[in-house]
Amino acid sequence: MPQSHFSFEVTSSQIGLLQFTNQLDTMNVLHGAALRELETHLNQLVTGKSSVRGLVIYSGKHDHFVVGADIKDIEALRQSPENPHTKVKEGAEYMQHVFQLIADLRISTVCAIHGTCLGGGLELALACDYRLLSNHAKTKLGFPEVQLGLIPGAGGTQRLPRLIGLVPSIELITSAKKIDPRKALKLGLVHGVVGERQLLELAIQFAHSSTRPTQHRTKPRKLFKHKLTYLAIEKNPLARKMIFNTAKKKINQQTSGFYPAPMLALAAIRDGYQLPLNLGLKKEAGYFADLAMSTESHSLTHLFHATTYLKKSPYADTATSRDSAVPEPAQATAERAEGVEAVEKVEGNEFIDTELVDEAISAGHSRDIHQNGSLDQDPHASSVQQTSQNLPPLSSSTQLASLRVGVVGAGFMGSGIATLCAARGIPCRITDPSAAAINKAYRYAAKYFSQRLKKRRIKAFEKDQALMSISATTAATAGLHRCSVVIEAVTENLLLKQKILKNLETQAPADWVFASNTSALPITDIAAVAKNPARVVGMHFFSPAEKMPLCEIVKTISSDESAVKQAFRLASELGKQVIVVDDGPGFYTTRTLAFFLAESVRLLEDGAKVEDIDKAMKQFGFPVGPLTLLDEVGIDVGVHVLSTMVKAFPGRIYDSKHVAHMLDKQFLGRKTAKGIYLYKHNQQSADETALKKCGVNEAVYQIFQPKGSSRSLSTQEIQTRLSLVFVNESIKCLEDKILAHPYDGDVGAVFGLGFPPFLGGPFYYADTLGASQLVDKLTQLQQQLGQSFKPSSLLKKQAAGQGSFYGSSS
Repeated sequence: MPQSHFSFEVTSSQIGLLQFTNQLDTMNVLHGAALRELETHLNQLVTGKSSVRGLVIYSGKHDHFVVGADIKDIEALRQSPENPHTKVKEGAEYMQHVFQLIADLRISTVCAIHGTCLGGGLELALACDYRLLSNHAKTKLGFPEVQLGLIPGAGGTQRLPRLIGLVPSIELITSAKKIDPRKALKLGLVHGVVGERQLLELAIQFAHSSTRPTQHRTKPRKLFKHKLTYLAIEKNPLARKMIFNTAKKKINQQTSGFYPAPMLALAAIRDGYQLPLNLGLKKEAGYFADLAMSTESHSLTHLFHATTYLKKSPYADTATSRDSAVPEPAQATAERAEGVEAVEKVEGNEFIDTELVDEAISAGHSRDIHQNGSLDQDPHASSVQQTSQNLPPLSSSTQLASLRVGVVGAGFMGSGIATLCAARGIPCRITDPSAAAINKAYRYAAKYFSQRLKKRRIKAFEKDQALMSISATTAATAGLHRCSVVIEAVTENLLLKQKILKNLETQAPADWVFASNTSALPITDIAAVAKNPARVVGMHFFSPAEKMPLCEIVKTISSDESAVKQAFRLASELGKQVIVVDDGPGFYTTRTLAFFLAESVRLLEDGAKVEDIDKAMKQFGFPVGPLTLLDEVGIDVGVHVLSTMVKAFPGRIYDSKHVAHMLDKQFLGRKTAKGIYLYKHNQQSADETALKKCGVNEAVYQIFQPKGSSRSLSTQEIQTRLSLVFVNESIKCLEDKILAHPYDGDVGAVFGLGFPPFLGGPFYYADTLGASQLVDKLTQLQQQLGQSFKPSSLLKKQAAGQGSFYGSSS
């Protein structure tokens, strides 16, 4: 059998060294061929043909141990023509069998871990007697499977609770948190943390001097300070019941019932904890197979493939782009999101970098998007629960000398972009004519880093380091000539943006990039006054910029490829999931969202209640309702965007004659404490500007339903109209070549607009519904409501030819 994944040698002290170095790929992935090769090596040790006294398993890769199992293997099994559920279960049981061979060895086994160790890699490590970690920042441990709609299927739900106890195990497995070496040592998950260069040598010494533990897999290792506490909690049926009930309640709150994986992970832990290990493993394999066949897992796996595909964009500079992925969220909770640091970005088909998938689950907490940093905007105007960006520790090594960013405008968006740059170690220069705005931007950044310091995400010197990387001036162009990218983040005013561009061009270096953070104005119009329009692009950040995961880069017909690459590189360095789209009114995200919000206003005018509209779409899977989102964006901003889209798509997008009346009454949304909803000060918050929703503004019904007419619209009708107008307009963006690929549309909608991740994105969802059925529904709505629902020509072609966006893979 060719040895292409593992190599084995024996030291002079009779310690076996089993090195995992996948020679066929850049990543160590536990696919079928690697597992079979590992099994061969282990069987030779089991048979006693070797005289080794101990075994060390380690990685030959410089930046990771094992990144997990191969998604392609799972997909192949669940697409088996005969009994795919059984095939998936057998696949999990085979992996369990291989790891059990490690556990059954009669010699001491030590796992030496440097770099990323996720999913199946951590399950392999748990089968060893001892685990040693390097103290490198790249070393992270975790079980990200729930982010793909799965659970650990090779012993993770069984061995981890037996090692460190129920409570921390439930948290790690159901939250998909990645933990650093210090946390792992504190939990009792590992036995030591050492320097990277000493790791292998000390692991050999450990294997040579240590004897096999006899009980470490049957009860936690000193997780509790007192044995009495251990007995009262872990061995007490009533206490265990309370633990599982509390965890169940928390999971329901986090997932809203849309994601079954965390709940089945909890069930696997609960069911197997009091069983012998072999029976617990059978339970785990069964649950794993159940989830692998679920629609949610198919959709989340699709999103994983989509994000992986976009990392390989022709605009991605893999030679210089830092491993940064995007921040990891929890499943719809900011609290869990803020507790995890980002892990390394890696390529391939593994259980890796799935922060991207889970970030999407919280992404829709965006107020959007359309708050493009008016110079007098209050940075604390909204209190919608946000997904926190989980940034890696600040380090001088992340400061790229060739990458300096200028930000024009110290409003809400400008402040967020500057804060994000500082958090990623990129020097940033802010310009704004208002000293008060600049002071507010500094306070915004200081508050952000103070919160991270309080939560122990960074150290005090790192906070100081970050704040020192932000400089500012009231002079219009001072210092910006040294910036490789200048991001304009002022209010949505074409003439103002053009004036800024013209002023900056007089001092700009030839290879600079001017990036407008507009959400609706065509970049071509902004670049019309430029001496060199090839250096002008759009960089559409989502609000708040330091937290939201998506960046939509907009290229015009004149944009030079090097300029787009430079913008892509910056967005990647800032930790964003990036899509590149062609220019057009509203690009992709704003255009699609505008149709979505316009239809929500029409529903209001048709007599639907405000709460019914928002509730229906939250039940559909959006994190916030469209009318709540409109309040968060700001009614004034919404009116501007909708009017822009009406001019661009006359007769297609619904043109409300009433929404502008909200401006006359100063019903601007949360920013004025009165919009579609009413708001009041949140007395539970230390932030004096924090507001909370306190009911519907009844005066809105007099504006949108002037005759007091109202009718009951069913939840299904509301969901159908809003979801299909969203899907149809997304497809039209592909048809109009705004989008280059359906993957861009799915990633943009999920990560930027809050489209439900468990549906896979609008294009994947369209495939799920089927083109013919979708065309029929849209045609019926077109006859009833007009051109907003006219089916896309591309969709009609698919219906005629039984086509789809993703073929059989969907």
